[in-house]
Parts: sequence; structure tokens; C-alpha cells
Amino acid sequence: MTKFTYAVTAFNSSSMSENRIHSDEAASKFGFKGGLVAGVDVFAYMTRPVIDKWGQTFLDCGAIKARFVKPVFDGEPVEVVGLMDGDIMRLTATVRGVLCAEGEAFLDAQSPEVLCRQAPPPWYPGAQGASPETLPKNHVLGTMTEFYMAEIARHHLADVRETHPVYANGRIAHPAFLLRRANYVLAYNVRLGPWIHAESDIRLHDMLEDGEPFETRAMVLENFEKSGHRFVVLEFSISSQGRAIMTGRHTAIYEPRQVREAR
Repeated sequence: MTKFTYAVTAFNSSSMSENRIHSDEAASKFGFKGGLVAGVDVFAYMTRPVIDKWGQTFLDCGAIKARFVKPVFDGEPVEVVGLMDGDIMRLTATVRGVLCAEGEAFLDAQSPEVLCRQAPPPWYPGAQGASPETLPKNHVLGTMTEFYMAEIARHHLADVRETHPVYANGRIAHPAFLLRRANYVLAYNVRLGPWIHAESDIRLHDMLEDGEPFETRAMVLENFEKSGHRFVVLEFSISSQGRAIMTGRHTAIYEPRQVREAR
């Protein structure tokens, strides 16, 4: 099988985030050795072998799924391996031989471009705490609107240590930049404590370029408890003037067991 590899030193770009699971102090209270590198950043590392294989074509019609198994911490050496299995690339991200994330990627030109329903933004973003009551099944989250700016995107590329020329120095959006919006739309609608990105399964339909407006829509597919953790699964879509850019499902532990036990 053809093998693609990528090595990168993890960087905790979210240490000052409102999500305190990324801070050393808060994370240590929950039994971690330091602040967790964001799942979307580990996802970014995992896209590199994919882009090395398919290049810009993947940004137009790619599919990628990632599941986060163990935390990655700042300064750790991450090795991403992509093994071709027919038309599918099997992905792993390891730290010193320990599996931290796994997934797969492939080209998917036939994926439907289904946008989520729109809803007005909340009057007071993040006013209500995340709970089964505020995130019920089929609840449509308030739509989030932005402009894509290359200047801001360049900071993101630096944070995830990405240098591939396909992103044209930030003029074309990185999939992880887009996926981060699934985090943001959740935090935009409900107030979150320390929380953890668990899994994402996305489809890319077109490229988002410098100066274009875009919006993120989302709906709650599931809200459940497992092993003491409270999970939410979002169906989300990112579009620009009606043109689908990314669609997918995004799973987060919005209330880790350790947070509940610490109360």
C-alpha cells in the first residue's frame, strides 16, 4: 500500500481560549498532564498527507473523518500516517507510538450539498448553559455569519504549522479553519465550560477564498450520556452566498465526567 507520512511538533494554539480544557491549570485539575491541543488542530495535522495525495482536488470534493482517541499535548512529536487502501486513505496520528487519532479520507464528488436550516442568532450569545434542555434533538442553532480574510487565516496556518502551497498563503481556507466553525457555532449558542472535541465526519464541496462572506448553520442530531460524559452531535453546514463549502457531523463532549465530578 502507498504510504504518506507527515511529522509535526504539536502546538497548543488554544491555551488562551475560553475553553479552559486547553489551559494547563484547568486541565491538570481534571487529571491531564497539561492543556489539551485542540482536536481541530490535530485534525489539521491529519489533513496534510491527504493534501499531499490529492492536492486542490480534495478541497473541491473531499471527505474526511477523524476520531480523537487520546489527548495530544503541546510540544509532543506527532506522526501522521496515511495508508492507501484502494481509493481510501486510512489515517493515524500517533505520539511516540501511541495512537491519538484515527480516520479516513477519500474523494467524494457525489456527496449531496445539503445546507442546514437557518435560525436567527441568539439575542445574548452563550447566555444559556449547555444542557440536555438547551441542546435538545432537532434544535436549530442560531446562524453565525463571517467574512473569510486571508490575513486572519495566515495566523491559523502558522498555528497548525501548515506550509503547503495549496492554501496560497491563506487565500484559500484550510479544512481545519472551516471545521473550527462547528466549535464556534456551538459556543455561540450555549455557554460551555471545559469541553472536548471527540469526532468529525465532513465533506468538502468547494473552496472558500479571501474576501468571501460565509455562514455556519447547525442542528442538534443527538444529545446523550455515555460513561458519565454528556455528548452532543451537530449536523452543520458552511456556505457562501448559497454555495456549499463544507457539510458534516461534529461530535463534542460538552460536559466531561471530570467536570461534573469536580462540582
